[in-house]
Amino acid sequence: MRAKLTKRTVDATKCRETDVLVWDTELRGFGLKVTPKDRRVFVAQYWAPNVNRVRRRVTLGIYGVLTVDQARGAALRILGRVASGEDPAAEAGEKRSVVRDATFEAVSQDYLIEVQAKLKPRTADEYERLFKTYILPALGKKSVGTIAFKDIAALHLAHKAHPYQANRVLQLLKTFLYWAELRGHRAAGANPCRDVRKFPERISERFLTVEEVGRLGAALGTAAREGLHPAPQHRKRAKSARTTKHRPKSADTPIPANPYAVAAIRFLLLTGWREQEALTLRWSALDFERGFATLEETKTGRSHRPVGAPALELLNTLPRVVGSVYVFPGARAGMPLREIKRVWYAARHAAGLDDVRLHDLRHTVASFSVASGHSLYLTGKLLGHARPETTQRYAHLADDARRVTADAVSAMIAEALSVGPSSKLE
Repeated sequence: MRAKLTKRTVDATKCRETDVLVWDTELRGFGLKVTPKDRRVFVAQYWAPNVNRVRRRVTLGIYGVLTVDQARGAALRILGRVASGEDPAAEAGEKRSVVRDATFEAVSQDYLIEVQAKLKPRTADEYERLFKTYILPALGKKSVGTIAFKDIAALHLAHKAHPYQANRVLQLLKTFLYWAELRGHRAAGANPCRDVRKFPERISERFLTVEEVGRLGAALGTAAREGLHPAPQHRKRAKSARTTKHRPKSADTPIPANPYAVAAIRFLLLTGWREQEALTLRWSALDFERGFATLEETKTGRSHRPVGAPALELLNTLPRVVGSVYVFPGARAGMPLREIKRVWYAARHAAGLDDVRLHDLRHTVASFSVASGHSLYLTGKLLGHARPETTQRYAHLADDARRVTADAVSAMIAEALSVGPSSKLE
């Protein structure tokens, strides 16, 4: 098909089951390719100089990134080089082949450097952990340009016992390989992750009941006053029978837990905040008079979060450490508290709640809020959700609240009916 390439022509060209090519009537060799997925790409085509009847085609760029005039200018430059005896497509192919010989590990290091500069530190650290633990042992020595579907599918399947983790690895690989395409390390549009199906994930919906919250509170109180034995999986054991006799008797004697760690766990249950949001909370972020906290760095960006009166009372009981800006200070001067897991595992074991995760405290706050009749919108604001869809997972709890309300209202009316003046129907 031939037509003068203008914005109107490009917009009007419809995709089909195969690639559609439209060649410009004004500049010979300048064209538009529309793929079956409606991707519009500008191309330049020519006969290779000094080679018998070999046609070359160079991709200039995607419509939207390039305007028609910009693409026409790029085509003029390419075709001008051809007129001078050069072969731009062959030269670009040689450069790409050199770049694609780079190993997966080498290219991933460049990617992680860019991630460190552009993403939040915790996200960058998590990406680095996934590469080091799961991806590089399997793919690190391979050429990044040769990574294929079978490589990705095998890696994904190898971690089927942990579907959530396997899916996070797959998503990171998909992002990384797309980045590698843009940097010329792989052929464009050759991302093998797109064809790998994710494992089904079971969303945890563990909420603590009022009685369970009471048991947890009692365990935390004991931890603060007297201390608790470590959870079974965290108890220190003698390395051998020979060294058992040298183990001091006081090694298993509980000692009072770090009061800031206990307070942090209570604060999480009172607010529904994420763990790192609480542990990195600064005194300057709190407005005790209005009952709000302004968090500059959260998973969803800057967040203006309401804080209930009991949570503020808890914080008011904490002694402020001189020289620390953090509400929950760590052992190192000027640093926040970094570890509360050992206290948490000990407390949940003592309360008989070994199946409860620390993040389930956040779910518990959401469940109490929705089941009490508060809207999903307000619950989302309480938890710091950026999107309403995130809070939607608690929608079924609103049905319970509505049912309780319906029972109460209908009971009141039924009682009024039963005590009202009787009337006999004739």
